[in-house]
Amino acid sequence: MIEKYKHTVYQVVFGVLRDEKEAEDVAQETFIKMVDALPSYQQKGFKTWLSRIAFRTALDAKRKKQRQREALTEYAPSKEASRSAEDEWLQEEKSRAVTASIAKMPETYKGVVYAYYIEGKSYAAIASEHRLEEKTIEMRLYRARKWMKQHWKEDDF
Repeated sequence: MIEKYKHTVYQVVFGVLRDEKEAEDVAQETFIKMVDALPSYQQKGFKTWLSRIAFRTALDAKRKKQRQREALTEYAPSKEASRSAEDEWLQEEKSRAVTASIAKMPETYKGVVYAYYIEGKSYAAIASEHRLEEKTIEMRLYRARKWMKQHWKEDDF
């Protein structure tokens, strides 16, 4: 079965990732997920079902890579070892503005946004802390981002 669909899975994954080596790894991961998900397969369109697993696995990998890149650039030491006092003051002002803006958000978003973006907690940690499901935290962050796009201007920060 793997031989029959390996090219299809690779094409789907490569279409998302655009990296040959990473696409090979994610294609293998897709087949592992397929085996785990076989009990939930409903005997309708196997190729489509498998392609959906491949697509979602590739998206997850792409998002994970993007988060790692963001984390590396966020915490990487700057080229200037010592920042000027003005730069530090500007950064503090920006941080205060963001924190004040978060405080003005609707209650359902405020806690999860602060925990995820300011404190750097994972979905699981936030879910445990708030006694909610991880999917609920994920959805609240999604909706909070949507709310921020509508209500905040980039120039504000």
